[in-house]
Amino acid sequence: MFDHRSLASLAACVIAAAPLGAQTRPSQDSLLRRVLARDSILAIQVRVVDSVRRSVARPVPSVDVIGGPLHVRTQPELKARVAEAVDSVAGAVERRGGTAIARRLAARVPSISRDSARTAFGVTRTIVLAPDTVRRWSVTRHRVGDDASVAELTTALARLVEEIAFEGVDSTLSAWVMMGRVPLGPATADELSDAYIALATTESAALRRCRSGDDQACVDALGIDSVAGGRLSRWYAPTDYRSLLRSVAPPREDSASIAAWLRCRESREEAACRIAATALPEDRVPLPLNSSARLLVLREVLDAGGPGAFDRLVTTSGTLETRFEAASGEPIERTMRRWLGRVERSRPERTRVSPQLALASLGWSGVLLALTLTRRHSWV
Repeated sequence: MFDHRSLASLAACVIAAAPLGAQTRPSQDSLLRRVLARDSILAIQVRVVDSVRRSVARPVPSVDVIGGPLHVRTQPELKARVAEAVDSVAGAVERRGGTAIARRLAARVPSISRDSARTAFGVTRTIVLAPDTVRRWSVTRHRVGDDASVAELTTALARLVEEIAFEGVDSTLSAWVMMGRVPLGPATADELSDAYIALATTESAALRRCRSGDDQACVDALGIDSVAGGRLSRWYAPTDYRSLLRSVAPPREDSASIAAWLRCRESREEAACRIAATALPEDRVPLPLNSSARLLVLREVLDAGGPGAFDRLVTTSGTLETRFEAASGEPIERTMRRWLGRVERSRPERTRVSPQLALASLGWSGVLLALTLTRRHSWV
């Protein structure tokens, strides 16, 4: 970057080298402005390069924490919390995993370190969990608050390990799960709530049969195995078409079906709904249940199979139903009954209003009422 002395020397050299007739005051000012502009651009570029260099060459945390196949680098002030989290996650890997997950974890050394993040109110201190200390440009990073508890840190580390363990799985299992991770830890309240809401609110003939005790209907509604017949006729009845068409539409080039789709949504014409639904391509008919429900199924499979369950899941060939039975060591019907019971029992509680919120609402109501009365008296 130019300093004032070098800038003055450069200007003097240019002026001295120019012909005497050209050494007018306007040309000197123009040259000086160009030099200053180039200097400011160079200063900005240097700051950008320094910022990138600092982000790439960030020092690796100095403390090693090892638990089973999991090796983590962290900072001294975080060692106690990280050690408890590593022990907990390593136990989950041992209960549900196997050699396949251990090999994937052995190739990575995640790091847990303090960092800062910009928010709408400035900069806040956080703890960053990166999947590897070698691959710096990793997209999969997780953040928790700087004062995160051991439980919060364990949840974040478990999610990171679940994503690492899922890398390299076959396309069939990956497309079915659609969450990009292996469920090693216990189900969260949000996952259970999402699965219950999908089960209770989705209008699907297959789900109604599933909830009435038809285990094979549950297998079919979850897309675990291919069954003869089209998806639309297997999963949905004509009375379900209007609800189905809220989330999916026929191909745009089929103008007649699009017109029927619009009439179905706006006028609730049963015949229009039937036309639009039957025009859906096979791959556009959605599964009745969401990815949270499917992830719970996979968790039930791994829990039933115990150590080595994931190894059997990824090494067994055949349909998903065959692979799930090999991994769990039990018939798929038993897994379905246990999964359905867990989801049915996870009905979320109604939102409760805290006393503080109720008092605040009453206070604001009083303020608004007082302002209204005041303005009313001022008009009299």
